[in-house]
Amino acid sequence: MSPEHSQHVAHFIGEVFGGPNVYTDVDAGSHASMVAHHVGKSLTEAQRRRWMQLLLDSADEIGLADDPEFRSALVGYLEWGSRLAVLNSNSTENPVSPEEPMPRWGWGETKGPYQPDL
Repeated sequence: MSPEHSQHVAHFIGEVFGGPNVYTDVDAGSHASMVAHHVGKSLTEAQRRRWMQLLLDSADEIGLADDPEFRSALVGYLEWGSRLAVLNSNSTENPVSPEEPMPRWGWGETKGPYQPDL
């Protein structure tokens, strides 16, 4: 990962949670570009779990709010996003078109474009 990776991740997550559009406006990113970074990387479940652990440890270290409602929403998004990252990393094509908007996360709603095979 590049030295800027953690900053881009923070900007992306901040924007997803309704913060300023730093990822799209400053980093020149998009939902499709974030997904594209994972395509073909062949991430494993063990790597995903380690990533989750590092993200949650970092949230504690920087003093991010620890109230149950906020942490539930944060963990829900990180689980959703990291599991999609693993799925996308084992693809050869980006499933997100450049026109798709940035995802927006809320308080307890199930979100996302992922549709399981029926």
